[in-house]
Amino acid sequence: MTRSITARSLYDDLHERLKLQWIAGESDPSGYSISPDDLTTRPAVAGFLNLIHPNRIQVLGWEEIRYLDTLHGDEKQATVARIFDGRPLAVLVGDGLELPDLVLSEAAGKHTALIRSDMKAFKLVDYLQYYVSTALARKTTLHGVFMEVFTIGVLITGDPGCGKSELALELLNRGHRLIADDAPEFTRITPEIIDGTCPEALQDCLEVRGLGILNVRHMFGDSAVKLNKFLRLIIHLEIPGKGDSLVHQDRLQGSTSSLEVLEINIPRITLPVMAGRNLSIIAEAAVRDFMLKMKGYDAASSFIERHSRILRRQNRKIAD
Repeated sequence: MTRSITARSLYDDLHERLKLQWIAGESDPSGYSISPDDLTTRPAVAGFLNLIHPNRIQVLGWEEIRYLDTLHGDEKQATVARIFDGRPLAVLVGDGLELPDLVLSEAAGKHTALIRSDMKAFKLVDYLQYYVSTALARKTTLHGVFMEVFTIGVLITGDPGCGKSELALELLNRGHRLIADDAPEFTRITPEIIDGTCPEALQDCLEVRGLGILNVRHMFGDSAVKLNKFLRLIIHLEIPGKGDSLVHQDRLQGSTSSLEVLEINIPRITLPVMAGRNLSIIAEAAVRDFMLKMKGYDAASSFIERHSRILRRQNRKIAD
C-alpha cells in the first residue's frame, strides 16, 4: 500500500508544522509527483539546491540565495532556469527569505510550486526527508495481535478461534502492552526495520470471543497500550489436527522458521495449542529465548556442544 506525493499534498500535510506559505503555484500546480520509485532511483529526494543531481524537492536557504545574488546577466538566467528544468515537485525557501524576481517569474512560467517557511533551512530539509521517506514507505496489514512483550515487538498470528485474543489478554494481565488487535499496520521504515502501528479506528481495543470489544486502556491503564513498536518476532498459534503428531517435531530447536514481511525475514515460532498448556508462560519463554539468541546465546547449540564434549571425553577414556 503506497501513495504518491504532490505539491498540494505536501503543503496540506506540513503547512501547520513547518509554517508553510504559498508563494506561487497554488492554483496552477505542475502535476508532478514523487513516487516510491524516486526513493531508489535518486541520490536524494529532498535537499539543498543541487544542480548536478536535482532533488525532487529543492530547498533554498541563506547560502543558496546569496549564491544566486552573486550571479549576473545570462549566467544568472541560465542557473535559475536549471533549477526548474529539473522538474522539481516544489521549491521551498527557508528562514522566511524573499526570492529574487527572476526565480518568481521562472516558477510561474514552469508552473512549479514555490513555498516559503519561517523554519531554518537545515531543519526544513530534515523534516522533508523524514516526511518523504515515511509517506512513501512500503506498508502492509497483517491479521493478528501485535504486542510488546519484554520490550520486543511480537505479532501473534493463527487461524480464527485458536486463542490469539485470549493469549493477548493473559499477557496484558502479566504486564505486557498492546499495540494493535486484528489488523496492525506495518511500515518498512529502513532497509532492515519494520514498524507496527494501530489503525485509528482500532486503537486501545481488543476483541475477545464471548466478551466482545474490550477497551484495554480503560481496563488496564495507559501503560497497557503503546502507539508503535518494531516488529521483531512472530508467534504463530497452531491447533494440531486429529492425525497430526508432535513426535516428529524438533525437540531441540523447536518449531522455528521465518516469515517474509515487506521483503524482510522475521523469525517465527509455532506453538501448538493444546489443553493444559499455559500459552502465556510459553510465549514469554519464547520471547526470552529470542532475546538470548539476539545476544549470541543459543540454548540448543550449547546443549549439543555440551553433550559432544561429554561424548568426546568418554571416548578418550575408552581409548585409554
